[in-house]
Amino acid sequence: MAVTEAPEATPALPPAPGPIALPEPRGMAPFGVAMFVAADAAVLGGLLAALFALRAQSFVWPPPEGARLGAYLPTMITMTVLLSAVSVQWAVWSIRRNDQRNCLFALGLTAFFGLAALNGEWYQLAHLNFAISRHPFDTFVYVLVGFHMAHAVAGVVLLVTMLARTTTGEFSADEHSSLTATAIFWQFANLAWVAAYAFLWVKP
Repeated sequence: MAVTEAPEATPALPPAPGPIALPEPRGMAPFGVAMFVAADAAVLGGLLAALFALRAQSFVWPPPEGARLGAYLPTMITMTVLLSAVSVQWAVWSIRRNDQRNCLFALGLTAFFGLAALNGEWYQLAHLNFAISRHPFDTFVYVLVGFHMAHAVAGVVLLVTMLARTTTGEFSADEHSSLTATAIFWQFANLAWVAAYAFLWVKP
């Protein structure tokens, strides 16, 4: 009697591979902030265009009575803003060379300059001798200075966050996209103040 051989057992299939960890995209933060800054620049451009249009239609610009803007404090704020523009770039240059110490110092210095500029602007608005709704010129003084103040507050928060992250060693010459993005935003905030200074004090 013939004995039938049992079929050979089929080897078990290998286990299914787990989820594949895809590498996170690097360097996207500066691009995203640049897109935001481009949109924000359009808002600033619209404000300046409205300022030009109103000034072209006004017989008296700025109004002669009660709208005296001293130039000393805005000039000091402008110098502080320009110093912060240099110091924030110093932070970026330092981290590109893996110089953590200089990067920390530059970020702290930039945050200090930002707080100093905010303090000067707050003092200036608190001591203006006219209301926001009296004349279009007065309105634009409040709007343009307030525009920069809002961006400076956000920028100081970002700078302090970058300072804390640099302390923990998160940034290096190979990975510092968040710090670069913060520098881009801060430079736009500086540009917003320079525009306000140029069109309200240098050429009112």
